[in-house]
Amino acid sequence: MTAEAPDDSENLVTIDVELKAAEWQMRTKMTVPAGPTRLRQLLPLVQSFTDSVVDGSAKAAEEAGQKISCKKGCGACCRQAVPISEVEARRIRDLVNELPEPRRTEIRARFTDARRRLEEAGLLEQLLHPGDWAARDNASFGVKYFYLGIPCPFLEEESCSIYADRPLTCREYLVTTPADNCARLGPGNKIDRVKMPFRIWTALARTGRELPPRETIPWVPLVVAPEWADAHPDEGAPKPGQELLRDWFEKLIGKDLKQPPASGDPSMGAETARQSSQRAEG
Repeated sequence: MTAEAPDDSENLVTIDVELKAAEWQMRTKMTVPAGPTRLRQLLPLVQSFTDSVVDGSAKAAEEAGQKISCKKGCGACCRQAVPISEVEARRIRDLVNELPEPRRTEIRARFTDARRRLEEAGLLEQLLHPGDWAARDNASFGVKYFYLGIPCPFLEEESCSIYADRPLTCREYLVTTPADNCARLGPGNKIDRVKMPFRIWTALARTGRELPPRETIPWVPLVVAPEWADAHPDEGAPKPGQELLRDWFEKLIGKDLKQPPASGDPSMGAETARQSSQRAEG
């Protein structure tokens, strides 16, 4: 897989990346601007990487005898409280703003209706402050949200209408248990997800920020993304593209990549990564 960031700079940096896990590996080159870059400029690159990881994980699951249940027309997961990164929330806001009329007004009305229903159910205030949640609150809130039956504003005929731009959380969510199980959240209901070697969306959510240990994840509920993005316009200062990319990979594997990690390092489990870079011709 070779993915390139948007070419908005004459000076680019190409980074060779090798990622390994048990029975899984990827080698690729990633090209990013060398100059000041915002995280949103790397989003297409991260999306492409995610698709490759998900495809590889799905293939491994199928080779192990599992069957992916997800298919077009099954939109149960699109009624869950979907967590996304802040950069994706701003992208969702921009997607809505870029829609032609009357489509833009229609999608905005869906967000407004979802907000109204959440407020009537007494869930809106908690949803607007996800960083205040205790870990024990997540599961119970998720079940309450799901049974309100609020569809993602982009769900149409039980399929995603922004599939190419869907959040990383949605890309990573694949199940092997019967699709009917996804419509019955709660205790005693088994849902087996395809195991991914990395939590990609959480790494993106933490990229570019100095944060406490890995359990701290800044996130935004998709259903209030445009509202949140309008209230938080500051993206922070741009950084060199290779610095942002390296930070994302460090958050991805939980390891400092300034020096190549040793193969088999127990602190990384089965994962190793190798990074080298060279300046590409402008």
